[in-house]
Amino acid sequence: MSHEHHLTLDLVARLACRFGPASRMAKELPGWLEYLTEVECPERPPSRPGAIWWEKVRHLSRELVPQAGGGEGEILERNCTVLGGHFGLSQVEIGILTFVALYKEFDGFEHVIDGAVETKEVTIPLLLSWFCRTEEAEIRAALRPSGRLVTSGLVQRMRSRRHNRIPFDLSERLLMALLADVGGVGDLIGQMFPATPKPDAEWQDFEGLGQDAALMRDLMTRALAERVPGVNILLYGPPGTGKTEFAKVLAREIGAELRAVGEHDDDGGEPSRRERLAEMGMACRMLGERSDTILLFDEMEDLFGGSNPFFGHDRPSKVHANRMLETNPIPVIWTTNSVESCDPAFLRRMSYSALMRPPSGRVRARIWQRLEARHGAGLGPEALPHLAERHDQAPALVSDAMRVALLCQGGDTMVSQVLDAAARLARGGIDAPPRHHSEVPWQADLANTDTDLALIAARLAPSDAPRRISFCLDGPAGTGKSAWARHLARILGMPVLEKRASDLISKWVGESEQNIARAFAEARADGALLIFDEADSLLADRRNARHSWEVAQVNEMLTWMECHPLPFVCTTNLIENLDPATQRRFTFRIRFDYLTGDQLTHAWRAHFAAEVPVGLLLPDRLTPGDFANVARRMRALGETGPHEILRELTREAEAKEGAARPIGFGR
Repeated sequence: MSHEHHLTLDLVARLACRFGPASRMAKELPGWLEYLTEVECPERPPSRPGAIWWEKVRHLSRELVPQAGGGEGEILERNCTVLGGHFGLSQVEIGILTFVALYKEFDGFEHVIDGAVETKEVTIPLLLSWFCRTEEAEIRAALRPSGRLVTSGLVQRMRSRRHNRIPFDLSERLLMALLADVGGVGDLIGQMFPATPKPDAEWQDFEGLGQDAALMRDLMTRALAERVPGVNILLYGPPGTGKTEFAKVLAREIGAELRAVGEHDDDGGEPSRRERLAEMGMACRMLGERSDTILLFDEMEDLFGGSNPFFGHDRPSKVHANRMLETNPIPVIWTTNSVESCDPAFLRRMSYSALMRPPSGRVRARIWQRLEARHGAGLGPEALPHLAERHDQAPALVSDAMRVALLCQGGDTMVSQVLDAAARLARGGIDAPPRHHSEVPWQADLANTDTDLALIAARLAPSDAPRRISFCLDGPAGTGKSAWARHLARILGMPVLEKRASDLISKWVGESEQNIARAFAEARADGALLIFDEADSLLADRRNARHSWEVAQVNEMLTWMECHPLPFVCTTNLIENLDPATQRRFTFRIRFDYLTGDQLTHAWRAHFAAEVPVGLLLPDRLTPGDFANVARRMRALGETGPHEILRELTREAEAKEGAARPIGFGR
């Protein structure tokens, strides 16, 4: 028979030796023997049972104890001894660990223990003393909350015994490791806390972190080399921005193993908060002597959430959690989607924190190429740059979209469709605001400005040129203000971060200011040229403000404009509405005006294949945007004739507000 049967029947035999025929134990014990061995016991006398009957049962119980065999029970007992030695447990503490593991895993052992406790003639400490062959006082000493067994996290005290008769428990992950036929404590650790898979990303993919990445690398390297306790790094940001992936890349960069803690139980289910905390404690103690290991704890808010009625009694002790953060012997990387959900007391104990954002345009293109090489979704090399520029979602979402496209054989069209759906879902079912897509490349000869744009671009193009510059571009709609800003970004080799007033202004007090600050911070992190469209809504004259929040919003913009270290551009159609304080915040104020006579000809040729009408001589209030709009209309109508095009351009001009006279093209 198996080793677990040996241990169970040995305990039954010892119970039989310690109780008489009139005890409750004597009434239950024959049933346990029959349950465990299927051997028929001497029939209990109908009247008061006597010593003769009970001696037969005792003799049978001793006879049925098999020789210690193999099987899972032997593996479990051996692993308990190995693990106990690693934690420095005494023989009594190792015996208690074995007892609890047997109870959790083997039905026969659980059946006997539960039945014995239900008789009310024994207690758990008494049973443990018999199992461990020691005094009950030693058992109680070993089970103290401050004892090595409990503080190790191996055995957990249970507040409720709704399902168990004993007040102790083991995590499922630990139990499965104890049942594994492994060669030593190193293999046991690997079973409990396996190393995370190799990262798919590269260190360069996180260049948007800037100096944050270098600092975290140095901090982890020194913490491991010098065995510094209490080192915690927090990575926070929206889902899918690569927090876990960066943790893997960071570990690889410094030559360390990254081991995830408390992700799930061995059945794939969600572990309780208590189980996650216990696993963290076990990992710190099991791996605390190693100088090549970093722990990863995802979803930190689940363990260290702030005041929340849903945490209930399962929330860990704040004092205990603080002590763990301050003394953990292994560096830990924590992740969370939102720091607002975390208790400030725990955030204060983070050694360093970094905000994770979706990658910038240059990095996105590189990531898209690598993801396409991995998935083979059928995206051509010519489509990848366009897709990477259009979709700024996190790599995890792009990877999912490519898998869907590969499964459905949908190519780049399906990838875009899936990512658009993901963006719509993230916005609560609202479509994302449209992006600018110029019909023709930027053409300097279509810009009517009061400043030499070519000179500005030439001066700023060198890599050592000043970067703390700002622009206010004003003029009628469609004159090319935003298009030139994006053109300037290409010259500077910078990605573009474009924000409209609707992206930033919120109905909630204080949230607009947070959105403004977040936009400037995001531009700094990505090294992006920041464009504010409709800047008059964000920088309205404070003298006309009717609410305090309007003043606060303008103050926030002005403060960030003053100290932002990178180029940014504000565009407006209503410069007269801007606050006077903006005057000194802009390095350049450039006026974009309607097209001049010669420019009308260039604009016509850029958009239409038809010959330029002879009468195209008297321009008034037309912009490059008007030509692009009419070109789209003509394609929709299938019209190519010059007179039809001229009529539509005239309608565009006449529709403008404040037209002083009939508008058209003189002949």
